[in-house]
Amino acid sequence: MLKMIKKIKLRFFNKYVKINKGFRCAYPEKISFEGYAYIGPNAQIFGEGKLTIKNNVIIGPNITVMTSNHNYNGTSLPYDSINLIGDVTIEENVWIGANVSIVPGVTIGEGAVIAMGAVITKDIPMCSVVGGNPAKLIKNRDVRQYNNLKEQGALYLEKKYGASRS
Repeated sequence: MLKMIKKIKLRFFNKYVKINKGFRCAYPEKISFEGYAYIGPNAQIFGEGKLTIKNNVIIGPNITVMTSNHNYNGTSLPYDSINLIGDVTIEENVWIGANVSIVPGVTIGEGAVIAMGAVITKDIPMCSVVGGNPAKLIKNRDVRQYNNLKEQGALYLEKKYGASRS
């Protein structure tokens, strides 16, 4: 079984979540885990919107996720007091490399791979491999192989931690 942080109250739907040292977040009650997940060291999650992390998601170190942004088109400069909310969803079987930044309002599609250092500024389609700033499509995963592995239940985190979902 995986070790869980108990000092902050996150919304756990499954007990198989590993969060490494240095995790910082604002509004922890807005973070949902819907299955197995691994979050590398020094993750930072900020904002007032929801962050949903689905099953079998692996996130490398030093990730930054924003779920809200300042309103620079408002009544003051450089921005006003209104926070613009944008929920973030990370679909199942996603691998996010180190030093990735994710802006408010995006969905990272099922089976996507996010290269180290990428800046995610828009939705990422299923089984895409993306990288860069802003992130661009590098290539697509083999969807047939992806679906075969999914049907077989070949999920890395479940295998690694030796338990199946109830």
